[in-house]
Amino acid sequence: MRLTFKIAVVFLFFSVLLYGFSDQTLSSATNNFVNPSEPHTVAEPIVEIAELASVIKESSGLEEADAPGTFITHNDANNPPELFKIDKKGKLLATLQLNNTDNIDWEDLTKDDKGNIYIGDIGNNNNKRKNLRIYKLNLRNPNQVQAINFEYADRKAGTASKEHFEFDSEALFWYQSKLYLITKDREDGVQAKLYELPDKPGNYEAVLIDKYEVNSPVTAADISPDGKTLLLLSKGKAHLFHPVGGRNFFGSKMQTVNLGKVGQTEAAVFTNNQTIVFTSEEGKMYQLKL
Repeated sequence: MRLTFKIAVVFLFFSVLLYGFSDQTLSSATNNFVNPSEPHTVAEPIVEIAELASVIKESSGLEEADAPGTFITHNDANNPPELFKIDKKGKLLATLQLNNTDNIDWEDLTKDDKGNIYIGDIGNNNNKRKNLRIYKLNLRNPNQVQAINFEYADRKAGTASKEHFEFDSEALFWYQSKLYLITKDREDGVQAKLYELPDKPGNYEAVLIDKYEVNSPVTAADISPDGKTLLLLSKGKAHLFHPVGGRNFFGSKMQTVNLGKVGQTEAAVFTNNQTIVFTSEEGKMYQLKL
């Protein structure tokens, strides 16, 4: 009897140990695994890397600057037309005051493969702005600013009403000599519309090429250096797509990374194919490893 009891206790002990360990391993793997063909919400470790300089009241755009470990950012609407150069610790390195520009509602930054910076004066909170613009400049000579003026090709008469709050954008990225805008659906925060523009100065219509039910208002966008991962940022979430050739940016199902309690996230940039740096309205800078 005693022998049988001892054997049972030993069996129970090793069973709990084995299954407890297996479940923990499975849980850990599930939390960090992202299947490119299926939508998942996963929790990833987020690292706070800096507190932004106090002059940056609301970081609304973020891009890598002209030296490793440096960034440029800017404030939101109705602030002076300035770019702030900061290091990876959030320290202010320089303030660039731009001539012949207005910060009506600067919302995002992007950069091309020649080092040109694009500032998206694309905010449209009240849905009344019809003619919008993107400023193009180079940090080597920031006062030579060119304008890319545009309006949405599918904005018809009557679509400025509150029932059609779908022509507001806070997200801009550059890819293969084109600029891409993603709208913030302010009516219900569900549908993100993707528009294409040339990256050269002039007057254009932004052409609608795709749309996706993101289920959250998009506040920033960027694409990885290898073009294999598209990021859409929203409040406390990073939404990832894996483009399938050409302009098929929404060619895979959306994956969502929960960023946790980081506040209102408004700006983001890929620093390499696996690393995203983003900022919050609360003046923090964070890093996400994919």
